[in-house]
Amino acid sequence: MPDEISQDRLIGVLVGAACADALGAGYEFGAPLAADQPVTMRGQGAFDPGEWTDDTAQLLAIAIAAADGADLRRAEGEDAVAALLQEWYLSPARLKDIGIHSAAVFGEVATVSTLGLAQRFREVAGAKEARRPSSSGGNGALMRTAAVAMDLHAEPEVMVDVAMRLASMTHADDRSSQSCAVWCLAIRAALRAENPTDIDLLAATVAADIVTYLPAHAAYWCEVLAESFGTSPSDYYRYRPPNGYCVTTLRAAWAAVTGTPVPAAQPGRHLALAAEAAVRGGGDTDTVACVAGALLGAMWGYSAVPLQWRRRVFGWPGLRDADLVRLGDAIHRGGVDPSSWPHASSQAYGGWPGTDALAVHPLDDGVVLAGIDAACGRLPIPGAPIEAVVSLCRVGTSDLDHLGLHPADRLEVRLVDAGPEANPHLGLVMEQAADAVAAYRAEGKRVLLHCVAAQSRTPSVAALYAVRHLGVSPAQALTQVCDVLPAASPHPGLAAVVSNA
Repeated sequence: MPDEISQDRLIGVLVGAACADALGAGYEFGAPLAADQPVTMRGQGAFDPGEWTDDTAQLLAIAIAAADGADLRRAEGEDAVAALLQEWYLSPARLKDIGIHSAAVFGEVATVSTLGLAQRFREVAGAKEARRPSSSGGNGALMRTAAVAMDLHAEPEVMVDVAMRLASMTHADDRSSQSCAVWCLAIRAALRAENPTDIDLLAATVAADIVTYLPAHAAYWCEVLAESFGTSPSDYYRYRPPNGYCVTTLRAAWAAVTGTPVPAAQPGRHLALAAEAAVRGGGDTDTVACVAGALLGAMWGYSAVPLQWRRRVFGWPGLRDADLVRLGDAIHRGGVDPSSWPHASSQAYGGWPGTDALAVHPLDDGVVLAGIDAACGRLPIPGAPIEAVVSLCRVGTSDLDHLGLHPADRLEVRLVDAGPEANPHLGLVMEQAADAVAAYRAEGKRVLLHCVAAQSRTPSVAALYAVRHLGVSPAQALTQVCDVLPAASPHPGLAAVVSNA
């Protein structure tokens, strides 16, 4: 599998889980929804629209430890995870949501030095289970396990062991630990899948891996996956035990992934459709969606996560979409390279010609088309202030700070100036970029749409915006946009998306 695709998919695990969690947060404990009922990041109760819950917060405890270089295979790495879990528990974020079982365990764990903290968690969890047998089978460990697969997918035997050990820190239940191992194997299979459209092959791969890496329990888990394959998440709303139980959560998440048809024209849309299906299943919607979202992100990658979800998502410990990308990249690289994207404060394009391109969209004067110089403040933009930016190239963490925008008004789109071979989900990504411009405009914002030199990506997306939202024909849109950008020469693959719109 090409390295860039692997990076896209690995980051997709984290962002897919977080976005699906935030999507489900607005519907938790509700009844199943009709198949045609829209699902939005509406928030509910203590959670604002786009805010992830304790599910992603605990997942991030593992991801942050891994990104910081903690070895999850060692006691010191477990202690790093335990310390971050405790940090979350002691923060105001915990007051918004925490499972009953997790609250009992976290609340009893005394504040001790980092050394030995993981074992202290296990002792408390084990004692709680001894006092109240069969009380530890909730989905609180399953919801955070995806980060183990992100870090250790190259070592499946180790990954399975670590997944179960980290689960046992809070849930002294064999099925809980095993469910984490099974889901990590599923994520690993998705990360490695050459053709994620083949759901049957994915299921067969996961089953074979369970036999190989979890042999003592393979019969049970293969039956669980086979029974729930192709079903609907709503089938598990009145299931016993309910979908707050780890095995039922896994069934519902697997049903969302395998029971949602993959669109033939744009397969990457399966990520959003299946995440929405998980939410429509009712009950513990945020956790089922979070668990499903991690697997969907592994299948389709970060590039398939809807931009409008990425724009809004946020949560403990004060992170947003771009921060999740940096975490995922650090895990992918095995460390942080401060001189390169996505960690560098500024993205260098010194050798590129035409970076001073600047024009107003010929069909909407509220959209400015530009190269990187205008985006980074090296070239003044006449007229009213820019209130939102859609970047079609990589930008540094500080490159757009001069605009003083809220993070939700800055979107970075993964779009390479090439055809489908270099762009997972090319048509989908371009459509979402064009729709993002339209969404900002509907909010009354003046939008900067830019890439490096406004030669290919910017005119292509600007034309697609005109086609999809201004009622202009593809040929007219491309002609008029290219007329105001004399150096414009859209790549044939990008131009074809516009022509076929």
